[in-house]
Amino acid sequence: MSLRLRLALITAALALSGLGLGLWLSSLFLVRLALAEVDHALKLQAKVLLETVREEPDHLVPPEVEQEVLAGELPGAAWLYRKGELVWSGGLSAPPLFLRSVQGKTPQSLAGWRIYTLESQEYRLVVAQPLGVVEHLALLYLRLGLPLLFLVGVLTGVLAYFLAGLALSPLRRLADGAMRFQVLEPPGGRDEVARLAQAFAKLLRTLKAEREREQAFLALASHELRTPIAAFRVGLERLLKAPHLERDALAKLKVQAERLEALAENLLALSRTQSQDLRLVEVDLPELAGLAFDRFQPLAVARGRELILETQPAKAVADPRLLERALNNLVHNALFHGQGTVYVRTGTTDGQAYLEVQDEGPGPSPRAREGLGLRVVRQVAEALGANLHLAQEGGFRIRLLFRPPSASSPSMDLGA
Repeated sequence: MSLRLRLALITAALALSGLGLGLWLSSLFLVRLALAEVDHALKLQAKVLLETVREEPDHLVPPEVEQEVLAGELPGAAWLYRKGELVWSGGLSAPPLFLRSVQGKTPQSLAGWRIYTLESQEYRLVVAQPLGVVEHLALLYLRLGLPLLFLVGVLTGVLAYFLAGLALSPLRRLADGAMRFQVLEPPGGRDEVARLAQAFAKLLRTLKAEREREQAFLALASHELRTPIAAFRVGLERLLKAPHLERDALAKLKVQAERLEALAENLLALSRTQSQDLRLVEVDLPELAGLAFDRFQPLAVARGRELILETQPAKAVADPRLLERALNNLVHNALFHGQGTVYVRTGTTDGQAYLEVQDEGPGPSPRAREGLGLRVVRQVAEALGANLHLAQEGGFRIRLLFRPPSASSPSMDLGA
């Protein structure tokens, strides 16, 4: 059963319950009003009859008074007692005999009759009226009200079904979009349905973004790994065919293996940044820069480049694994794709720690596709809450500027 139908049935059930209770209470109120009218008529009849008895010489009720009082719009029966002895009776014929012996000063109902007793000195007058009219009126009211009650309940259910469909339409649209993995714009408003639709749309956008990042990651991994793996395979095939061991071929295989290792570490860093797998500790930036300097000094000498380390005390809260990978990528790119001397610097500016790498070249072309190394650096900066600044003044410089832990999410600025 759909939620829309359940809401409609609940609304119709509540409407029927409320209307049924109202119908029952109103019928009780109607009966009370009718009994009050009968009681008023009984008291008036008893008063007129007793006054007539006192005025008549024989102390009995004349036939014309009996006809006028007991045979009018509210017919009834009456019994007159004098000193406890029945001296007169009139009105409706064949009333139950036990009614004339009823005692009590207030009106009461008994066996379908309403009875009232009036006593004055030596007289006691019992007046009774049948309640068939009242009971018939209540039954007629219920007979007319029950069909109307059912009709109103059905109409309420139909209207509730229509209105529930309108209220739940945003959820149906989002559900259809989720089946196609398509993000739809949620409705505005602050009601429960709108807030649920907005939360669901936000979740769907997040899932779609994660899926797109996963697909992009897999495409990047396959693209970056294809060339070194192919070169590694060709080198191995050449060694297998060679009559003796060639050291030059082994050296080339070692370079390809190191390239594969670097690619694997970059892909692992990307995976960690996207999954927020962070181990934040306080990192000594000069120490980290010194390790990178020692690691890349042989490569700088081999390529005929100068690598200079310029450090000032600086510390930052970061993941040392990711930060080391980002620094390695920056120094490697500067040595392979930059020009002139390469500088590795640490320090503070405006109370914020920084780590930067600079060479004397013009930097990458604005139209060039971003490589895996720089992409890893950008993702690491975003994950660590640092700003990434790229400047092309006096050479090409990339700086990681670390924000305080309470700062907002990182951004990337071009030109600083």
